[in-house]
Amino acid sequence: MLSLFGSGIGRGIAIGKAYVLKSSEIDAPQLTLKQEQIPSEVKRFKKAVVATELQYKTMLRQLPADAPKESAAFISAHMMMLKDPLLVEESINIIRNDYVNAEHALRIQSGNLIKVFEQMQDAYLRNKKTDVQHITNRLLRNLMGIVSHSLDEFNQEDLSGKIIVSKDLSPAETMFIKDRKVVSFVTDLGSQISHTAIIARSLRLPAVVGLHGSSKYIADDDMLVVDGKRGIIIVNPSSKVLRQYKKIQRRIREREKELVTLTSRKSKTLNNLPIQLMANIESAKELKDVKRVNAAGIGLYRTEYLFMNRKQAPTEQDQFKAYRKIVGGIDRAVMVRTLDIGGDKQLDFQYPQKRSSESPLGLRAVRLCLHHVELFKPQLRAILRASAYGKVGIMIPMVSNFDEISQVLAIIKQTKRELKQSGIAYDSRIKVGGMIEVPAAAIMAELFAKKLDFLSIGTNDLIQYTLAIDRVDDAVNYLYDPIHPAVLNLIHNIIRAGDKAGIPVSLCGEMAGNVEYTRLLLGLGLKNFSMDATYLLDVKEKVLAADTSKFQYYVKQIMNADSPHQARERLAKLNQL
Repeated sequence: MLSLFGSGIGRGIAIGKAYVLKSSEIDAPQLTLKQEQIPSEVKRFKKAVVATELQYKTMLRQLPADAPKESAAFISAHMMMLKDPLLVEESINIIRNDYVNAEHALRIQSGNLIKVFEQMQDAYLRNKKTDVQHITNRLLRNLMGIVSHSLDEFNQEDLSGKIIVSKDLSPAETMFIKDRKVVSFVTDLGSQISHTAIIARSLRLPAVVGLHGSSKYIADDDMLVVDGKRGIIIVNPSSKVLRQYKKIQRRIREREKELVTLTSRKSKTLNNLPIQLMANIESAKELKDVKRVNAAGIGLYRTEYLFMNRKQAPTEQDQFKAYRKIVGGIDRAVMVRTLDIGGDKQLDFQYPQKRSSESPLGLRAVRLCLHHVELFKPQLRAILRASAYGKVGIMIPMVSNFDEISQVLAIIKQTKRELKQSGIAYDSRIKVGGMIEVPAAAIMAELFAKKLDFLSIGTNDLIQYTLAIDRVDDAVNYLYDPIHPAVLNLIHNIIRAGDKAGIPVSLCGEMAGNVEYTRLLLGLGLKNFSMDATYLLDVKEKVLAADTSKFQYYVKQIMNADSPHQARERLAKLNQL
């Protein structure tokens, strides 16, 4: 039995067998061969090609009936590339002419092809280099006898009850886990407030991140216990430890049943202040959880996941169907956030300037949308069309200056005009709001509130940018402090700006779903919370037991604290009231 420690996500316990992902980069050997070894080396290479083709055929045959149409197209395209002389025959020529092993020859030729694709002007063709990389890695695995797992469109393995173990997981890879009955994941890298962690919470998966390399002690099919609350992993636990954790699992389920009794109660404080508790979602499949906890609406619908794990952008019609399904699936307001891509959230398909958007300070969110109206306009049309079927709001992420707001409002106005001319229905009075995630916007909130219909505080990024730390980098996540006085003063300023303008202000970051901060946020004047549905009833319990008239003194004390330690001490006193 071995214990490993990292940063926990979620409050649950997962028990299952390890499914270890290998690095996509394969260290292929480089060998010099003798002339008499060449025929057998060529034969070995051809055998690997045949084995790879059989694997693709098996994948096609095993694709579930409801799999995306693109999955079959991807596999078929890779099978066709396997027959391309530029990949196979040229690799064989390198083996024969340079007297090198098959792995090295394949590396050389795939590198040549990738360079050709990278130089192409057409974005679609330029993206073909990814296909070459996929095929090369699969061929290398077959050549070297490597059995490894991956999370991509080709993985059709039964992952039921498995715990994913990896160096890192991108948000796109984490989305592949959806509907695969995976019970948890653990990674060497990452932090509690990365987008990957947020998805884990939305999937109701306990997880542990930031293991700093200790995952190397976990092997395929090891029995694991993952404690998401404490950030502990037990490798091959004893029967006694296993019984203890199963007992904790039962307690957690009992606690969830107790909270269900709160669903029908009105959300208001002891001093009769109405508080709106909304949910954050990524897809229509989460609506059942939203209804289960009786959320007041959807405070944040993250649309970027509709764009992920695809070879091309979703069409206007694709998006309209997705948005209408959500709007029609709940009789309450849905705040639709426009495409928020960049940083650790990347798209598979190419678009101009894609490479410049990988920094959290780069071309992302509304900046990217204004640079790429060809992505933005179809989404706005789809959202507006969906607004004819229910109460919808448009939420613009990462606004940082007044010009951005003006440009977005102008595009929305133009889009409305085009729809009207075409006789297409939409809500002409649709509300447009902005996500306040950048310190500049928080400071200028009063000005923004005059132009927008509502404000939403995105604390995950607001804290990141205010404290100058990358939320994905676990080397500095100890500096991530939601109750830093600078952060609290910015939040307070945004709430006051909304009150002054008479528009609603919500908070949709991870702070909203953390009961440790519920009283603090109520004391700052927040009346609208939006969080993962999993945490809504916990927060509701705190709201029902709160008397905000008693919070002001303690909130001021926290905002004026000299150190994080002092702030935590004062927060503890507030929570003990």
